Amino acid sequence: MRGARQRIASAAPAHPDHAESEVVTDVNDEAIRFFGPLGAEVMEVLWAAGSAMTVREVLDALNRDRSAPLAYTTVMTVLTRLADKGALRRTQRGRSYAYEPVAADTAGIAVRSVLEEFGDAAVAHFVEQVSTDPDAQSRLQRLLDEE
Repeated sequence: MRGARQRIASAAPAHPDHAESEVVTDVNDEAIRFFGPLGAEVMEVLWAAGSAMTVREVLDALNRDRSAPLAYTTVMTVLTRLADKGALRRTQRGRSYAYEPVAADTAGIAVRSVLEEFGDAAVAHFVEQVSTDPDAQSRLQRLLDEE
């Protein structure tokens, strides 16, 4: 589950060198905290697409409802940073790159990030926490049963 959604008004530059313009959009609360407002919008576009998208495709999707469009380079920078942080997988598509999320939601990306950084220690801590919390055990069992 992706958590509560909210409409936000964020100051997002139309171009890194130009004045800011207000952007109002529906995004996930968890995604905003994890990726920031524009990063969350980019992730929402990619999750909704269900397949890899180029910078131009993401840009076009983001600019559909904007009064002041984002610049290509702004979206390219956000996608590159998200890929560098491990949230996106980048693959060559012709002369450009296509980007897709490495997990289906913010929680999946956060868990993946923790596992990459802390490895077995993170898993051991998780098991220890779950083993002492009956509610966590029940939630985990429900999640396992869904699979």
